[in-house]
Amino acid sequence: MSPTDVAEVKLRYAAASEPVTDDDSFRLHLPTDAHRGAGLVAKLARPGVARDALLTVADVLASDLRFKARDRADYLAYLIAQGKRVSNEVWDAQKKYLAETYGGASGGDEEAGASESPLDPVVSVDAQGMAVEVFSADESAYARLVLRAGEGYAADSVQPGTSYLALDDALIRGIGRLRSYRQSTLELGPGPAESEAGEGVRERDIRVPLRWLRAFGQVQAASTLPAREFELAPIDLYNVLLTLRMRRAKTSPRALRYELVPGEAPRMVLEPWDLVVEGTGPAYEGASPVVVRTWGRRRLAVLARLLPHCKSVRVRLVGAGLPAYYILDLGDAELTLALSGWTDSGWAGIATFDLLVAGEVDELLAHKVHEALVASEGGATLEALAGSLERKVDEIRQVILHHMQRGTVVHDLANDRYIARSLLAEPPSAEDMRFRDAREEQAHRLLEITDAVQLTKVHDLGGEGTRIEGEVVDPQAHRTYRASFTIDREGRTVDATCTSPQFRRSGLREGPTVPMIALRLLFARRQAELERARETEAGRKLIRAETRVLVRRQGSRRAASEGASGGGSLGRAANTGSITYRLSLDDREVVVRWGSHPDQMRMHRLRFATADDAREEYFGRLEALGDKGFIDASAAEMV
Repeated sequence: MSPTDVAEVKLRYAAASEPVTDDDSFRLHLPTDAHRGAGLVAKLARPGVARDALLTVADVLASDLRFKARDRADYLAYLIAQGKRVSNEVWDAQKKYLAETYGGASGGDEEAGASESPLDPVVSVDAQGMAVEVFSADESAYARLVLRAGEGYAADSVQPGTSYLALDDALIRGIGRLRSYRQSTLELGPGPAESEAGEGVRERDIRVPLRWLRAFGQVQAASTLPAREFELAPIDLYNVLLTLRMRRAKTSPRALRYELVPGEAPRMVLEPWDLVVEGTGPAYEGASPVVVRTWGRRRLAVLARLLPHCKSVRVRLVGAGLPAYYILDLGDAELTLALSGWTDSGWAGIATFDLLVAGEVDELLAHKVHEALVASEGGATLEALAGSLERKVDEIRQVILHHMQRGTVVHDLANDRYIARSLLAEPPSAEDMRFRDAREEQAHRLLEITDAVQLTKVHDLGGEGTRIEGEVVDPQAHRTYRASFTIDREGRTVDATCTSPQFRRSGLREGPTVPMIALRLLFARRQAELERARETEAGRKLIRAETRVLVRRQGSRRAASEGASGGGSLGRAANTGSITYRLSLDDREVVVRWGSHPDQMRMHRLRFATADDAREEYFGRLEALGDKGFIDASAAEMV
């Protein structure tokens, strides 16, 4: 990684201290970065809630589902001691590789492992309350905890600002000692002045990858998109977690599917068992029924300790391949959890976040918006900013995306307000944050060239996914590349081929190639164009090939809850079965597949004299199935 791909951050923390405690009181110091000012002395109203919320934030920060190579240093040392044909150079190379790649996994050079790492938890303090933000190292989970002033704690002193929190193992153990039966106080700040010798001070220089900062901003930007929002009772989420704990999926797909029907409580379906967990919360208030598939369901286990304190769970589903947001109302606190379903955002994020990049913005307007947010206590809404600056809401939204991209604005999703908060003391430029790496930048460059990227074939494979084939012409290299790959139902890339030198050298071990990235981006854009075209009669005439999936749950909702075996907490989980229709239009041909299992579907193939006749039959069947109560689940199938 080149020096221009990282942000240098200097940290200075006071040494961790033991909690000051007796039978009636508890006092814990939370050390923050001395280079950035933020401080708070808070007497907690409900220490048990604050403890579990902070421990949940720590769990999100520590989560890392990326593959880690096995440390073979001890085995190599054993072979050397036995006189086997293993040199010291092999052993040293093994340790150095693990240390540089996985942050000292083999116990090697600590400085090499610590030189590149994500940011520590970001803590913001103002008169409204205290907020703690974390983003996992694998770029798949984001959490924001807000403790409201007056309700969650009584402040003895407040120093507004944004800083970093040293959330190490010692501090986590101290947080775990918070108890509700004694008066508990949290001291947030740099700590007492250090001695001239620097005793009790920890200093670190870290290099934060810009790709990590970019993913942080993308999760924030995705929260601004229109979403389907509904409410779950805490017991509903508990039933999902309990079912996942008692079962382990051995085959794909492994998604948590939401079936939303207006006027009915949401249904949660656990794949691949098609196990239905009936919701007990308020009815879904959307305009039309929809099915949304989400990934990364086992990461929801981090919320388990908070469910006893939770009053309600609001869920925001933005779309396929984009993060799912869970907003927990804890009474005097709120926790927002965003799960992207992907790790490292390297492949799936390329296509799903492509449309979230802010366009050209007026620098003067961007400065005015930031000043307005700094001046407003508790942030402001888009409408309020547009009214005060006398600009259109769309213009303000683009400016907000620009600030999120640089890490200078955070979206308070629970209250739908935007707050000024800088991740770094010196925010990076928007141009540095535009692309994840050089390959993604090159793929976008190819897409700007007319007809340089062509989709030659997009084939729906039913339950196996979608096969994409294409051709990419690179004028600079004077080469033409052919690439093909399959996106399965879990969004993974399988059965990939490419004629580029990178793929011939290492396959997918170095990540997707430039032609594959370009084809994936073009495919995502074409899918978005088709969805917009469906809204008008003229747009429908442009559709010559597409596939739609419709599903209807069999059996009544009462049977779903009464027919479950075992009773108790699993009494609302049942497999009531469903029937699925998969309709495909391909020029003059319409293919109808239907059945109760995706691998055992019947098929009916219809051929017509003209493409217009086939299109009329196709849309007629879609409308007829909709009248029979089938829900369009096509968005859940798109990746």
